Amino acid sequence: MPIPTPEQCEGLLASHNTPETTVIHSRIVRDVARRIGRDLKWLRDRGPNLALISAGALLHDIAKGQEDHAAAGATILREEGYAEVADIVAAHNDLEYSGELPVTEKEIVFIADKLVKGDQMVTVIYMYDHKIDACGNDTQKINNLKRRKETALRIKTSIEHETGKNLEELAIAED
Repeated sequence: MPIPTPEQCEGLLASHNTPETTVIHSRIVRDVARRIGRDLKWLRDRGPNLALISAGALLHDIAKGQEDHAAAGATILREEGYAEVADIVAAHNDLEYSGELPVTEKEIVFIADKLVKGDQMVTVIYMYDHKIDACGNDTQKINNLKRRKETALRIKTSIEHETGKNLEELAIAED
């Protein structure tokens, strides 16, 4: 399946009028996701696809601002012929992960996005606790965020177990 090049990703972001602040966020998420992916690649016979991670991370917020932007972004990418990237984009806000399988490109982009708030690095706990605090008394939103936080923490634990490194430290390591 085709994976868009970095130049094609930037072109897609521009052609869909993705705001510059979102593009900056996406570039940081890409860098974080690549660092995580590279560390995992060294440890496995067949590591994650770094080109797929880069494209998924760069394009994860292509439809930011639209209702259900993850699904909207996935639709855009499927129409462009990038089904594998679309699957990552569709899951970047919410996915199922039991903790029993090695993380894939999908989980790597998901967790990298949770380590970047705007253009700032944060912890997974901070990202979710901040969102939960902003929900007020909306029990359904709070429960959804708590479930997503547990998923993120399972991914974090799996990556840390496999790499032997703290996820937040791994995410900011110099290239």
